[in-house]
Amino acid sequence: MIKTLQIEDDIRILCGFNLNKNFKPKAEVVMNELKVSPKDRVAFVSGASRGIGRAITIELLEKGAKKVYAGVRNLKALKDLKEEYGDRLVPILVDLRDDKSIIKATRAARDTEILVNNAGVYEPGGFCSDETLDSLATNFEVNVWGLVKMTISMIDYLKLRESAAIVNISSVLGLASMPVAGTYCASKAAVHSITQGLRGELGSSKILVVGVYPGPIDTDMTRELDMEKDTPQNVARNVVKGLEEGKEYIFPDMMSKQVGELYLTEPLTVEKQFANFISEEEEV
Repeated sequence: MIKTLQIEDDIRILCGFNLNKNFKPKAEVVMNELKVSPKDRVAFVSGASRGIGRAITIELLEKGAKKVYAGVRNLKALKDLKEEYGDRLVPILVDLRDDKSIIKATRAARDTEILVNNAGVYEPGGFCSDETLDSLATNFEVNVWGLVKMTISMIDYLKLRESAAIVNISSVLGLASMPVAGTYCASKAAVHSITQGLRGELGSSKILVVGVYPGPIDTDMTRELDMEKDTPQNVARNVVKGLEEGKEYIFPDMMSKQVGELYLTEPLTVEKQFANFISEEEEV
């Protein structure tokens, strides 16, 4: 069960909010006795060409993974890693917008034991504009439908293993929405809900289902955002560490840890802070 968490301060978070650099979590969220080490395991990471996906791919290999299928749309993007890790790294073409591509990739990687659904896009937009439906469609096509299709295509193979894991990369913005990015937040909220649903459905299996909720990370996706960011490498270390410890909720950076703890105790406070950040910016 999730432990009840107590907080002493009303932590202001995200972008212009004050980050508590002395923050220490009051409790760890560990809900499953099943622990999945990458050592001598086979993993599949979607969106592995850059950012968090690339960092997780490297971390899995450094932690002793027998083989990592690195899902990309351009095989040349992993040329340097292929030279470094040799046969342990298997670049594999997959486009989450293409059903046939997903099926082909998962069949080729049917010995997978750890599935990391990392690939995603960021299309900003709210719910009160002419572009709302297009923005929703773009975000959901990859972040939600692509993730679901990958999982459905891989699930029967995972069930054959003595133990396995599904790792879904959501976001702190999947826990509370920011107005300027409402359609993206909605897609990541769907990932959060899908992760919970999978966890319930697979509760009697030997498959650990993990949700990862990063804050702002220094990737191509956040290049234009002027805020303090953590590194993909730190996220990757905490994701793999969380797998080894059997964590079902992973808050992999300082900001997300603070958001996560506040969310577990005062979810409405998080919602108001995220919403108020935009209104405060508009008043400046």
